[in-house]
Amino acid sequence: MSGATDDDLKRFEERKREASWDAAQRWRVLQETITWAESQATVRRNTPQKCLELQRAKLATSPPLNS
Repeated sequence: MSGATDDDLKRFEERKREASWDAAQRWRVLQETITWAESQATVRRNTPQKCLELQRAKLATSPPLNS
């Protein structure tokens, strides 16, 4: 064993990977990633509108409260 730990190797590989990017390339890839993420369908499960619809449905089927 060479004495290098997994953490040292990880840091070395991260520095090597970071050094291979130039600023323009990094910015272009970042913009492409943001554009891709924005184009993905959003999950419609927990939107405020859906929560209100579910609440109305539950209230319509629940027995009235005694006051």
